[in-house]
Amino acid sequence: MKIGDFISKVGIPLISVLTALMVAWLNYSVNERDLKIQAELNAINAQVTLNKEERNERESNQDFNLKIYEIVTQSLEEQNAKKQEAAQAFVVVMVDEPLRSSLLNVLKQGGAPEVQKNIGKILQAEEKFKYETTLNTNSVVTPAPNKTVKPSFQWNDWDFDVFWCTESGSAAMKQANLISEQLLAEGSKGRIRVRELPDSINAKAGYQISGYGIRRNNNKAEIDAANAFKSLAETVLDSNDIKTTFSISVSNQNTPWYVSAFVCPVAG
Repeated sequence: MKIGDFISKVGIPLISVLTALMVAWLNYSVNERDLKIQAELNAINAQVTLNKEERNERESNQDFNLKIYEIVTQSLEEQNAKKQEAAQAFVVVMVDEPLRSSLLNVLKQGGAPEVQKNIGKILQAEEKFKYETTLNTNSVVTPAPNKTVKPSFQWNDWDFDVFWCTESGSAAMKQANLISEQLLAEGSKGRIRVRELPDSINAKAGYQISGYGIRRNNNKAEIDAANAFKSLAETVLDSNDIKTTFSISVSNQNTPWYVSAFVCPVAG
């Protein structure tokens, strides 16, 4: 084959194929680079948006706290007991720590006598509540052994808090004690506490309990324990002529081997 024929029949087609392959490879490389750049830009944009949202939320919270602060200071400057009571309500329900305690203490120090007295009770009740949270011992007197009581569940070392709402009064406390005593009578060996839930704590987000409820984590063992606890509580109260149903909800706190109940009947 002559050189000219070789070039025209073999060389030129081969060069064309190689050129096409190179172009395709370059296009692929460029597309990959563009996709990578675009992904990086999207990630940066998402972070900028998130930072902006967090900044806006932070600024909104700061503005809100400033307004509450102004309400408190104005009520004190005017020596207006009604406004001080309103400011106290705002602070108790809507302000987070540590500003919440600071503003309550300011109102306690400079408020009208009745406001000072009320806030003193609130702070004392909340301090007691926080202290009880740290205790790791039973607050229920263990009843005399009763071998005739058949356990309704393998309670083992599960921990239980049975809260009763201050607003619901001594009747709620008695009901909470009945439930806790039955747990012990059935051989529960974990920590069992009957605890008062102050109105000011119950007013905060995360509580706001009304009626009868049980809170648990979302795993099978705790679901089974909560269901058994619900049955025990309802049976005990029913045997004392108190007809009620405990609702069950998922706790927003991770508390393994722990179930809490709330006894907060609403006055009729």
